[in-house]
Amino acid sequence: MAFCSFSKDYDTACTIIENKFITKYLPDVDGFAVKVYLYGLFLCQNTDSDFTLRSMAEVLKTDEEKIKQAYSLWEDYDLVQILSQEPFTLQYLPVRSAIGKAKKIHYEQYADFNKELQRKMQKVGKFISAGDYIKYMRFLEENNIQPQAFLLIAEYCVNKQGASVVPSYIFNKAKKLIQKGKTTYDQVEKELSNYNANEGNLLAVFSALSILRNPDETDYSLYENWLGKGFSQDGIIAAAKKQKRGSMNSLDLALGELAEKGKLETEEIERYLNDREMLANLTFRLGRKLGVKVQNPAPYIDEYVEKWYLYGYEEGSLLDVALFCLKTERGNFEAMHELLQNLFNEGIVSAESVKGFLKEKNDELKLFVKIQSICGGIRKNAANLSLIKTWRAWNFSNEMILEAATRSAGGANPVPYMNKILSDWKQKGVFTVQSIPAPVVSPSSPASQGYISPAIEAANAKADRERYYAILREKALTRAEKFVAKANANERFKEVVKELSKMEISLAKAEVFDQSQLPALQKQKENLLLERKNILTALGIEESQLVPQYACKRCLDTGFLPEGTACNCYKPEQ
Repeated sequence: MAFCSFSKDYDTACTIIENKFITKYLPDVDGFAVKVYLYGLFLCQNTDSDFTLRSMAEVLKTDEEKIKQAYSLWEDYDLVQILSQEPFTLQYLPVRSAIGKAKKIHYEQYADFNKELQRKMQKVGKFISAGDYIKYMRFLEENNIQPQAFLLIAEYCVNKQGASVVPSYIFNKAKKLIQKGKTTYDQVEKELSNYNANEGNLLAVFSALSILRNPDETDYSLYENWLGKGFSQDGIIAAAKKQKRGSMNSLDLALGELAEKGKLETEEIERYLNDREMLANLTFRLGRKLGVKVQNPAPYIDEYVEKWYLYGYEEGSLLDVALFCLKTERGNFEAMHELLQNLFNEGIVSAESVKGFLKEKNDELKLFVKIQSICGGIRKNAANLSLIKTWRAWNFSNEMILEAATRSAGGANPVPYMNKILSDWKQKGVFTVQSIPAPVVSPSSPASQGYISPAIEAANAKADRERYYAILREKALTRAEKFVAKANANERFKEVVKELSKMEISLAKAEVFDQSQLPALQKQKENLLLERKNILTALGIEESQLVPQYACKRCLDTGFLPEGTACNCYKPEQ
């Protein structure tokens, strides 16, 4: 198939040379370009032949680059559309729809311009090709800018880019100045002098940001914008030195934030950024204590950490509170903020008062763990923990609370029953184990004669069975949680687990939308699983230890098989 073809619109038009082409374009265009156009027109009618750009160059006794330049000229006149440079392909467009107007260039009037332009290029060892000369002259013909002004722009670009300068870079710079209305020599000279005046300052900013390239127009524009906001050179440098990822865009965002805060003086900028850096480091540490991976600390600082800092909480106190929140299943910034807000309202702010509060809460936590070991599966949540504070406020000792737990063990909801027992004892003034009254039994009652009704016996048996399995499940869960906590203490292990979780979503999407991604994703998953296994091996943890290992593999220590029948693994102590 030939490298050029008719567009769909051309299929319905004449395939002969139209008069409009002859009258509008042929007189003003170089003969070689016309020859290329006509031969390509002929090839379009033979699209089944395997005719390449090289073949056309051989027939026309020229080189491929000159043919490309000719077609680039016709593209400017809207007669062809270049679709690809490699491989080189194009479409012929209908002459009737072409809006480009061939403009005859009087080359002789640009003789001095071309000599001066070549002289400037030779300073960096560049030589202008015939095709590029045409591009420069055509640009001057099509744009309202003085040749001397354009030469000034070209010299500026050569000084900036050196030997790597290309026509498109010069054209781009010239177009920007034309858009600003800078088209005369004096106007361009003044505009470029502003750039040159700021060059030293910008290079100092680049040095602070560890940027190695030369400034471009966008950089100068940003710098002028910063000066317009009221920043000094020293202030900009101070902000630049604090950027972790040195780029002009990140510096622009930082200076925008400083301007919003009214921090324009150098000392104010340094103080503010030092505070933000300190808060960012604290936020990362709090995140680790809470079990939260913080990637961008800014939103956490604005929403939480800065408020806590203004409340007067010390760094050590905040870290201790974060660890307490993790222990009590409140491992997130919002839950920690709620707790600190309550403490602040109660006036608990100093390091000593926070330590006292946490000591009291940790004592309650230790007591709760003992209650869990007696009663089985009780959730360690804020509601259950708050009851311990209430029971202690009723003047009950740990011994009495544990006695109530023992009497409540085996029930489906032991905590409410504990609360009922302790409430009854409070009403009766019973605050020691020795003063707990023995149950009153009538001599004539069945119980006094050793008789227990079938209903009571069945209820007791059910309670014993529930307690038996609750204790087994709690032991299995506690054991697994210890191994999980040990594994999660390794930061890389936590990262791998999160990446694997995201990987499942990516695999599911690829399965539906783009199956070509599946092999790479599956390979990535295999690598993550291998890394996870190696970390566990180094920690001395087996994969099976991360999940509860129940005593009975059939009922999973629930007492019931999947079909609902009772499991025969129940072996109460006699």
